[in-house]
Amino acid sequence: MKKLFIILVLLFPVITFAQSPFRFVFITDMHIQPESNAPQGFKKAIDKINELNPDFVITGGDNIMDALGVDRDRMKLQFNLLDSMFKLFRMPVYPTIGNHDVFGIYPKSGIDPADPEYGKVVYENKFAKRYYSFNHKGVHFMILDGISVNEEKRKYYGRVDSEQMDWIKSDLEGLDKNTPVVVSIHIPLMTVFGQIIQSATTGNDSSYVIANAKEVLELFKDRNLKLVLQGHLHFYEEISLYKATFVTGGALSGKWWQGPNMDIEEGFLLVDFDGKNFNWEYIDYGWNPL
Repeated sequence: MKKLFIILVLLFPVITFAQSPFRFVFITDMHIQPESNAPQGFKKAIDKINELNPDFVITGGDNIMDALGVDRDRMKLQFNLLDSMFKLFRMPVYPTIGNHDVFGIYPKSGIDPADPEYGKVVYENKFAKRYYSFNHKGVHFMILDGISVNEEKRKYYGRVDSEQMDWIKSDLEGLDKNTPVVVSIHIPLMTVFGQIIQSATTGNDSSYVIANAKEVLELFKDRNLKLVLQGHLHFYEEISLYKATFVTGGALSGKWWQGPNMDIEEGFLLVDFDGKNFNWEYIDYGWNPL
């Protein structure tokens, strides 16, 4: 596997905790489509994941190639293909919504905002919820929706909406403060991507990062947030801050099924929890464009 960008900002030591051991996989930016041999590549990854036998899989968003700027038939073709791929997993799959999973936002799609399937409707009809939580062997998982839409400009940006902010507060209120928490969100809550691809003095705009990330993270300040899994950037990084680690998990599709992106191979995260700590490895599953 080629080089990964790893950025560590370590301010406080990690506090350990005792729970039950388990393993899961985080796959992000699959961008499934019929072209570019994407189904063959995705199946190769699924075969590897089934071999590793995790308890479950979390996706990090951009599950399909694109719904933002395509017509209804193209959107449905991609989601139907995604359904067929998900059925190949031998374990539960917990999806996260990405910007490319939102339908008809771009005017070139020809979709009117009044259309009954506009926006996140198709995604929610398929997967029931755009944000939710679940527990597994003493760990609390929160799947968040970080995609907001500027309806006037017909474009997406990274932000956790107020309805969801209230839900996060409520969800955490019923949780023991010592319970370890893992978050999945598509657009990162924290990243140095802008500095890497532009310059050291360049920040991130809201197409790269959640605009209200500070307010979101404030909700977790008295909780045992351990791991934040992120996608969107087709980039690998690890940022350790206070007691949490933010991992931007590369991309299953690499450079949209055209090879590695920024020297980062197509891959996914294998996450092991030993009962005290999380450990992870970026797995290059061996795909090469045909």
